[in-house]
Order: sequence, then C-alpha cells, then structure tokens
Amino acid sequence: MNLEHLYSAVELVRSGCYRDNPREATRLRTYPVMIASAAAPASSPTEAFLRATCLAYAWMPERVRIEQSLMESAVAAFEAARASPQSASDAERAALHERGTDAIAACLSSVVGASMVLHLAAPGIFPIWDERIERFRLDEEPSPYHMGQARHYLAFMDELRDLTAHPLFLTFHNDFCTAYQARLQRLRISPYPLTETKVVEAAITELTGD
Repeated sequence: MNLEHLYSAVELVRSGCYRDNPREATRLRTYPVMIASAAAPASSPTEAFLRATCLAYAWMPERVRIEQSLMESAVAAFEAARASPQSASDAERAALHERGTDAIAACLSSVVGASMVLHLAAPGIFPIWDERIERFRLDEEPSPYHMGQARHYLAFMDELRDLTAHPLFLTFHNDFCTAYQARLQRLRISPYPLTETKVVEAAITELTGD
C-alpha cells in the first residue's frame, strides 16, 4: 500500500458519483448520520456502545451477535477508545489499540465489526477494515481465518500511520477531499469532513471497485 497507488483514486472520484450503485450511494449519505449519532450523548457507557454497535451492523451483511459475558470489557474498551488522548506515546497507543480491538472483537465475534465500532468511537484514530481492504493490501483474497485475526487489522493501522506520515499525504488528502465533496454535491448530499483514516479507506474502496 503506497501513496502513489492511492492517488489514482482521486480521478475515479472526480469522474463518478455512484448513481448506478445504490449501496455505495447509501453509504455516502448515511456515513455522517452514523458518526453524529454515535457521538451523541448517552445515558451510560453501555448505551453508547450498544448504539454504536447497532449503527455499525447496519452497514454489515450479518446480524449483530453480542456475547453477554464479554460485554463489560467491550464497553470499557469502547469508552477508552473514545477518550484516547492524542498526546499518548506510540507504545501507549499501540497497547490501547490492541486491547480495544481484542475486547470488542471477542464480544462481537468479529474483527471487522470491531473495526467499525471503534471507528464510530474515534473516527480519526481507528479505520474501518474489511475484506476489500485486505484484498487490496495482500493483492489476493483473504481467508475467513485471516479476517478473524486482530493482528491483521492492527497491521493495517500501522501501515496507515506510516502512510499518513508521508510528506505528500496532506496534498493527497486535500485533493481527495476536494473531489469527494464535488461528488457529494452531484448527489445532492450535504458536504461533510473526512478524517485521514476515512480518506484512505474511501480511496481503497474506489480502487477495488466494490
């Protein structure tokens, strides 16, 4: 995964708007609502976690399944992700990411589901991760076993961190967001900002053609 390859997604965004792809057009329209809903005040940490989980699984083909005995740890991990300090050291962030991913993935029996819940908890820190991301990274179809291993999600996060540290990433981010906002306007969707993690995920979506 390199910035030069991702840059080719900018022209794809400029030239298309998903008018013939209702699934992706729906994702474009519902994404800001999901982010805002997940960030809204909740009466308890458990309610906040459950709400984010329901929102995340609205985008997923399978039904949500929560292991009740593991929910307390998952709620704590979700709250820790929401409060993740930007000033934390790399080691502290890595430990937080690993603990949070493991706890929520165990509760939901899904690393993909955990990535979406964590993204709703902290969109600027946790990327959405799924089969198309791994297909792009590996240049081959990932197995179900591969997708069930949290270490591969964490590896993607490490690659993303290196990518966003590239001196030209800011330029890519600006170009991609400009093209993306133009697409939203063509679809008559109100513009909304994209975090660095969301820009990379959206660019990969363009390049995989899903």
